[in-house]
Amino acid sequence: MTEAPGSGRAYGGESAADRDLRRRRQLLDAGLRVFGSVGYRAATVRGLCREAKVADRHFYQYFDKTEDLLLAVYQECIARLTDSILQAMPEVDPRSDVRAVARQVLDPFFHVIEDPHLARVVWLEVLGVSPHVERTYLAVMQQFGSMLLGYLGTFAGPVPSTPDLDIDLLATAAVGGISHTALTWFLSDYAAERRIVVATIATMLGNVVEPLSVLPEST
Repeated sequence: MTEAPGSGRAYGGESAADRDLRRRRQLLDAGLRVFGSVGYRAATVRGLCREAKVADRHFYQYFDKTEDLLLAVYQECIARLTDSILQAMPEVDPRSDVRAVARQVLDPFFHVIEDPHLARVVWLEVLGVSPHVERTYLAVMQQFGSMLLGYLGTFAGPVPSTPDLDIDLLATAAVGGISHTALTWFLSDYAAERRIVVATIATMLGNVVEPLSVLPEST
């Protein structure tokens, strides 16, 4: 069980609360470096703490086990990826077509993926760890796909209601394509130029989203 952080006296001008935040930050940064290089399965508490430059006992103030640190690192990686798209959205010209919009919001997304530590954590290290991690991964992918497809859909017009279309499954299919492309790009050591990767995914998404607005309504 983790110990309650935040107790203790100020030391060297640093309060106990600030010290807790710093140590946890050091562990998160170390987790990204270690999980993103040697991998989660090769990581140990001792090795993580050595990388973070904290005593082994401090690990358990913040995390029960290495899986908890992996999840915390993964969630920060996903936040970076999501924020890259959200921050690009206000710059999008509302008169743009779907493909142009997709290129604008996905370029910063794929720029973040050029961090190989992040890419390895997101697309390799969280797979097959445990049912809990797997559920988290699948939920994150679904939420991301729904967000992106919903946003792009606003540039193509409303999607008619039809019994032959499941929007959630469509979001899953779309994010699956993006995810597999990101993994392949990472494993190729980023062989293709980012602009080509982005343009290719934008074309795929445009071909998915634009036809939805002309589907016949169900009766």
